[in-house]
Amino acid sequence: MIELASLRDLQEILELINRSNREAFQGIIPREHFREPILTLDGLLRDFSRMPFYVYRREGRVAGVAALRQEDTASGTIRWVYILPEQQRKGIGTALVTFVEEEARKVGLHRLRLRTVEKAHWAVSFYHKLGYRLAKRLEVPWGYDVILEKDLWESGQPGPTQG
Repeated sequence: MIELASLRDLQEILELINRSNREAFQGIIPREHFREPILTLDGLLRDFSRMPFYVYRREGRVAGVAALRQEDTASGTIRWVYILPEQQRKGIGTALVTFVEEEARKVGLHRLRLRTVEKAHWAVSFYHKLGYRLAKRLEVPWGYDVILEKDLWESGQPGPTQG
């Protein structure tokens, strides 16, 4: 079940993001550049006040999280997409990203972007399967990060101001 996160979810979200980030990226990003934790409670509270967070609950616990940051009237960024390692490959990530895309459409966004580490082949492949395409490569000390994007309104499909 996916729902809007509340303040009571903060600690679970924080632990999920930090644990999942550590397990996914610690072997890719060199130690001198790896930030541990990736997110502090203050940082999460700041982001929580700027954008909606959505949680996927399984057996009453937060198993996945994603956030949607609206950048302008037409575009947004998907942030903080993390799934507990033991809950991966069960459709939670797909469900969360699809849900966030639908929320973006509801507020009239036409395009979503996200950023990930290029060497995280599983993440890049996951987003490609969901229709995200390479928009830009950014040089970072560990190689490249990639900006992936997806148009939410197919040509010929009614947009938020049509139909």
